Amino acid sequence: MNNLVTRYRLKYLVALVIMLLLLTMTTGLTLYLLEQQKQAARVINIAGMQRMLSQKAALHLEYVIIMGEQNVAADRQALSNALQLLQSNHDFLLMRDGDDYVHLNEQLHSWYFAQPGDLDNQLKQYMALLSDAANQPSLSQIQEIHTRSQLLLQDLDHAVLLFEDFTNGKIERLRNLQLLMWLLGLFLLLAEIKWIFFPMERSIAGAIERLQQTRQKAEHANQSRAMFLARASHELRTPLQAVLGYLHLYQESQREGYLAQANKAAQQLKALIASVEDYNRLSDEQQPELNCHPARLTDTLGQPVATYRLLAREKGLDFSYHFNSHSEKIFECDHERLSWVIGQLLDNAVKFTEQGGVSLAARVEQISAQDDEVNWRFYCEIEDSGPGFNIALVNAPPTANNPNGHHFQGLQLGLARCNLLLAIMSGELAFVAREPHGTKALLSVPLKRLPEPEQVSGVARNSKVLLVEDNQLNAKIIEKMLESMAITSIHASHGGQAVDVLAHQSFDVILMDLNMPIMDGFKAIKEIRQTMMLSTPILVLTANTSEQAIKSAMQLGATDYLFKPVEQAALERALGKVLSLSDAE
Repeated sequence: MNNLVTRYRLKYLVALVIMLLLLTMTTGLTLYLLEQQKQAARVINIAGMQRMLSQKAALHLEYVIIMGEQNVAADRQALSNALQLLQSNHDFLLMRDGDDYVHLNEQLHSWYFAQPGDLDNQLKQYMALLSDAANQPSLSQIQEIHTRSQLLLQDLDHAVLLFEDFTNGKIERLRNLQLLMWLLGLFLLLAEIKWIFFPMERSIAGAIERLQQTRQKAEHANQSRAMFLARASHELRTPLQAVLGYLHLYQESQREGYLAQANKAAQQLKALIASVEDYNRLSDEQQPELNCHPARLTDTLGQPVATYRLLAREKGLDFSYHFNSHSEKIFECDHERLSWVIGQLLDNAVKFTEQGGVSLAARVEQISAQDDEVNWRFYCEIEDSGPGFNIALVNAPPTANNPNGHHFQGLQLGLARCNLLLAIMSGELAFVAREPHGTKALLSVPLKRLPEPEQVSGVARNSKVLLVEDNQLNAKIIEKMLESMAITSIHASHGGQAVDVLAHQSFDVILMDLNMPIMDGFKAIKEIRQTMMLSTPILVLTANTSEQAIKSAMQLGATDYLFKPVEQAALERALGKVLSLSDAE
């Protein structure tokens, strides 16, 4: 917004400066035109005065000759004054500026200094004749002076006409220049309207529209968040119910299989929590990042199957599933999100099926004989005997025109998020209507086949780990995981305590939580790297999934990170990775 205001202010100032310069030029030109008109009027007036003075001087001379000694002094003085003024006006009209005459153009110059006019010589001879006659007046000179005065009067009249034409031409050019300035001003005004004010108006209108769209998006986001929070508690209960149900069955029968099913349901709950993280990224218009790691597809598929098989049986529905032999092998992909997508499809199938059953069939096929990185593909078909739906509206959000959307339960992320995640994973999702009713979902995702794991490497064994964790229950669980990996650990409740321990002991790895009291993980990492100058690998283990928080921790010197809840296999892989990096350095 500040940049927008600055840009508009700059454009407005440019427009004002242009108009100010144009107004200043027009005003200056107008004043110059008025001055030129004033000067032109004076020149024409003086040129016209020469005619009158030439006749007035001749008249005074006649009085001197006729009157004789009577009042001769007064007439002589009047004649002298007329001759002086005549000479003064003549000098003014022939004023020079360097080599050029100020008041003469080419025609006037020719009229004053060349034949047939030769007005300059005529005036000089005429004034000399009047001066001689005034000193020695005689009646014989009157006729000659009268003749010359009439001829001079005609030439002076012609000079006045030439002066008028010259000055009128100058004034006309100035008027044309003033008109040109006016037209230029009009053009600049139109140009400013077209290229400054109209774009400014459109830009302001666009900014207002974008602000309105932003406000609408914010309102929609607030509504979506409110709806999400209202539904989240309901939806999280689905896998939680499976966890509690299988644990209850285990308490009654002590069958180990129920514990395995409870664990799978807990993994589905973890996948559901991951969907919340993706929802936050989608709300901020960020693309979720895939977390690809190797795992068996049977484990990935078992998580949603364990959850929704129990729910299907509670509703009295048949639930069947089949995996081909390749599903037992290890493949690399984002197993958590793939599990969530399958769980979402099973969730819809179970919820909207009131009688009949739900089935899942999964297989993995090799699609290329070459040793490519991605040469396998996972196929999954989920069928139900529910009422089906309009496939054209499958991704439509709940609206007044789509009331059925309000009955689409879940986190309201649904198939739109499924399509987004599958697009990121280069997968595909399609729906086919079953006869006489029901729906079949067809899912496919490319996979990277990995070799079967060898015996667990001892790279992380016999190591010493400093665990920095404020939650005592989490600390106990992680210590048990480390103990099962033959790793010695020491527990610190916050960053300050960890710094004190590091001052006296050395460790192979530091497991660092971020959000802790007294001294959090960020300050602790900074203290370890910048003050204590230790290069011990720091593996961040946190429930804070904020990208900014992870980025800050890595910039401060963390080696890698894991998100809670963490599985033992993932923890062992991460420890092996940071220890191998430390050995390589």
